[in-house]
Amino acid sequence: MADSSHLAYQFDDSICPARERIRTIIASRDEETDKAYDAWAHYYDEDMITLGYGGYEAMGDNVIKFVADKNAKILDFGCGTGLFGQKLRSLGYMNTFGVDAADSFLEESRKKEVYLELEKHRFGIGLNAPYNDSSFDVVMSISVFGPNTINHTALYEIDRILSPGGYLMMFIRRSRLEMERENFNVKAVLEGWVTSGQWERLSDGRGIYYSRPDGVGEGDEAVEQDIVIITMRKLQTST
Repeated sequence: MADSSHLAYQFDDSICPARERIRTIIASRDEETDKAYDAWAHYYDEDMITLGYGGYEAMGDNVIKFVADKNAKILDFGCGTGLFGQKLRSLGYMNTFGVDAADSFLEESRKKEVYLELEKHRFGIGLNAPYNDSSFDVVMSISVFGPNTINHTALYEIDRILSPGGYLMMFIRRSRLEMERENFNVKAVLEGWVTSGQWERLSDGRGIYYSRPDGVGEGDEAVEQDIVIITMRKLQTST
């Protein structure tokens, strides 16, 4: 069990601390969100195992399906502790880069030594990513986009740094994909790209989110949350 005695932010305990931490993250707002995320990094890998998280396996399968070139330059957007970087390495993709907004997550990711470079950056309107235009062949995000974390404005920078012919892959809850709010509307941006003729939408797959409802022991029934794995291909540079 992870020792949290040094952390300024403390999570409430419950029958399943991992589930309680997820609830805390979802319910947090603004500065409280940053504090909660900083504390969560210490538990994250353990929690994903406890809860039977399936996002990395599902996205790994998707990468194999669409990206034949093992030398493709891949950005793991919202790389967290580097768990998906480990997955990519195991699949033979070595030209990988990571970016995240949280120092504590980046610290955990560095320990794994799975990315060629790691950057700290929060994507959003008016925030220029530390990458040149058309820098990457693939940009992927796994459970990154949400109304209290990263909103649709991050997609414009992803568009800029992705090369024509490159892929954007997103693992996102369907409920979030279908949100049409002023402060969160991923759906409108993706549909606008396709309508403009600058992108094509190749696939909307299904994925498993947390495969155990409480993660407290054997006998838990697997549950399939309504998750979409979107694969888009950029056809031309946006104007």
